[in-house]
Amino acid sequence: MDVSSAGRQLTWLLAIGGAVLLFFDTGARVLATNDEARFPVMARDILATGRWFLPEIGGVPMLNKPPLHAWLIALGSWPAGAVTQRTAALPSGVAALGVVLATAWIGARVFSPAVGVVAGLLSATMAGMVDLARSPVPDMTLTMATTAAMAAFAAAELGGRPRLLLAFYALTGVAFWTKGPAGLLPLVAALLYQLLSHRWAGVRRLASPAGLGLLIVLVVPWWLLAAHAGGALFVRDVVVSDMLRGYFTLDAAPWRRVTAPIAQAAAVLFPWSTLLPVAAWSASRRLDPGTRLALAWAVAVFALTALSHRQRFRYYLPLCPPVALLVAAWLDRIRLPRRETLVAVVWIVTATAFAAWEIQAVAQRHTATDLRAVVRELASAPGPVFAIDAPEIVFAFYLERPVVVAASYADFARVEGRAYLIASERQAQSAAASVRRVAAARVADRPFVLLGKE
Repeated sequence: MDVSSAGRQLTWLLAIGGAVLLFFDTGARVLATNDEARFPVMARDILATGRWFLPEIGGVPMLNKPPLHAWLIALGSWPAGAVTQRTAALPSGVAALGVVLATAWIGARVFSPAVGVVAGLLSATMAGMVDLARSPVPDMTLTMATTAAMAAFAAAELGGRPRLLLAFYALTGVAFWTKGPAGLLPLVAALLYQLLSHRWAGVRRLASPAGLGLLIVLVVPWWLLAAHAGGALFVRDVVVSDMLRGYFTLDAAPWRRVTAPIAQAAAVLFPWSTLLPVAAWSASRRLDPGTRLALAWAVAVFALTALSHRQRFRYYLPLCPPVALLVAAWLDRIRLPRRETLVAVVWIVTATAFAAWEIQAVAQRHTATDLRAVVRELASAPGPVFAIDAPEIVFAFYLERPVVVAASYADFARVEGRAYLIASERQAQSAAASVRRVAAARVADRPFVLLGKE
């Protein structure tokens, strides 16, 4: 068997193994947070109204993030004609498999085919990958786009194909459309690599008038569209409050600003985060082009995410590919008896453990969330539905109808005619005696009440 044939077989095994782990229960998870339900509800609006660029939730355009991920959910749901738990999660699963294969491709090109396969295996069995491959949030799509952009950069810079720098800028633009400014991470990673490799002269190596022009053409229209649709509210609520204050506010204790990023990154990369310190130390002593690329990529992602005021598990997902490359390259340098067999056994055990964990997590989610009584009561009930202190987008997804946030109970009380209010138990206690309790629900172990008035 020649080397190329063996490489193809290993790639197929990687694809099959990754697909089994990442897809075996796609759509089984209950959506239990507004973040999880947001893009599926946007996709439903796209299918219902054709508002591809400005999809709405409850009559309000969603301007916080560009809608590419909602487009993918809508396209995946089109054949069935409805957005379901399964079709909502499908784009993330496909993107996760793409991340695994793209990571393997980069490893094979900048290190060796063996490193590429191991890097793909490691990325498939990181906690963040297994978890978010099943979630309708856009972070896996972002990670796929940024990994593809870095693959194009690796081919252009290390593979001697400078024309692919145009593809690097194009894919960075695609990454922007998945999650806004976070999609520009590849630019920072590429710039850091050039500075490490060529100092300030390396900045010129990124110069591509066509590429930069294409990036501007891809990025600027979203800002113009959102600003035109939202006006001053877009600037105040999205740009200033959500993006600038959400990123630059530093109100946490100094020690939390250090420990929180490390803890979140370690959780996303688990179990291979246990090998990262020694792999990073080994990489810092070598700094061949491939190692330098993976190190610059990992440092850029971690540093930019760690600086943010908001620290969430999923924000560190783009760290998985470069860390997988660093750990795989380190494993390739150490000499162990029957190393290939050992890697295969450890991977199978790890994948099996993650599959068992996922099955248990799905069961716990189903136990913690039960909306059936509310869905049954409102299946054909006329009248608007409001929410106070409740995950309104989750209810909107399962009710398949708009749920409008009410600023206070008084706002709901002023609505004339039949109307319904989904509220927490605390808020429900302030309801008037004339308002009846219709049904109860539970979301992520939080109790909610459906109130109705005539």
